[in-house]
Amino acid sequence: MATFDFAAMKAKTRQIVHDTMATEAIYTHPNFVGSEELRIRWHNKVAHVGELLENGYSSILEGVNRVIFNIPELDKKGITLQLGGRLALVNPLYGGAVLILDSKEPRVGPIEEIWFIRHDR
Repeated sequence: MATFDFAAMKAKTRQIVHDTMATEAIYTHPNFVGSEELRIRWHNKVAHVGELLENGYSSILEGVNRVIFNIPELDKKGITLQLGGRLALVNPLYGGAVLILDSKEPRVGPIEEIWFIRHDR
C-alpha cells in the first residue's frame, strides 16, 4: 500500500505558489559583495485591535509584515540572508518600496525561509 507523503506535497504546493505569486527584489547587505535578484513574496496586512463597541473604532493598528523566500533559490545562489539585509522591490507598482530584514521566523516546514521586515521610508 502506498503512503501519502504530506511533506512532499506541501513542498510541491509551496513551490507552485512561490513560482506563481513571487515578485522580483534586489537583495543587498553591507557584508554581501554586490547585489542579487531574488523572487520574494511580501505578506502585509493591518489588524484593527481594540474595543469597537465602546470606542466606535479600533484603538490600535497592528501591522504584520513579512517576506517569504524560497530556500532552493537561496541555496542555488549561495545566499545566506542576514539581519539588516535590504530588499528593493523591482516592480514599479510597489512605489520603490525598500524592505529591511528584521527577525527570522523559526523554520516550520519545507522550502520557505520567512523574515519579519520593516520599511525604509
